[in-house]
Amino acid sequence: MAKVITQIYGCEKIKDAQIVAALGADHIGASYGEIPHLPFQKNCAQAKEFFEALPDNVVKVGLTIATDVDEIINDLTLYEPDVFHLSNDIRLITPEGVQRIRDRFPKLKIMQAIPVYAGVSVEEQWPEILELIRAYEPTTDFFLIDTKDPDSTIGVGATGMIHDREIDRRIIESTDVKCIIAGGLNAENVAEAIHQTHPYGVDSCTLTTYPKFLQEITGRVKDPVKVWEFIEAARNA
Repeated sequence: MAKVITQIYGCEKIKDAQIVAALGADHIGASYGEIPHLPFQKNCAQAKEFFEALPDNVVKVGLTIATDVDEIINDLTLYEPDVFHLSNDIRLITPEGVQRIRDRFPKLKIMQAIPVYAGVSVEEQWPEILELIRAYEPTTDFFLIDTKDPDSTIGVGATGMIHDREIDRRIIESTDVKCIIAGGLNAENVAEAIHQTHPYGVDSCTLTTYPKFLQEITGRVKDPVKVWEFIEAARNA
């Protein structure tokens, strides 16, 4: 099996991200933009400082839940990462809108969040998911397949919730776009998920994070032991 890359979100501070990079993460992601949409979101100058403090071999992934293409273009003009992750409801930016972004930033890679609902059958979700894949394939470099909380207003993912990996497998087998799977992944279940779905990569945010009281004690967010165990489990799958 080809190497499965690891992507880690939730590094709010530079020191967190540097530790995660030293532990071997391939992609490190953070949300940013000039208009606040998310807790702990960086502005563009902060994002530039954050990502430029990381090694050159780490892929820098910026995330937004903005849906205004002009707003996104403005943010990318101020700071352009390696990959830009559009993490709101995929339908809120048309393929034509995504292409506008690509045309302005030809070196930028686009990651699109594909929402999957926990507790909803594969057959019920599949027709709409396949329609989205076909519509957005031409403008997308990565699909991030993640669990969507129906009650959330902050985009797709960061729920810690697991969904049926059969949906991941179907998506991966139906497209040539590189697929990164997410949603409740940790060191205990990531190897099984890799064997079930054969993804390009695996992503973790919630389950490699310290509980709140340890964040307050340590001044950091990511749990380095959990991050290391997750990366090792993915490497050895």
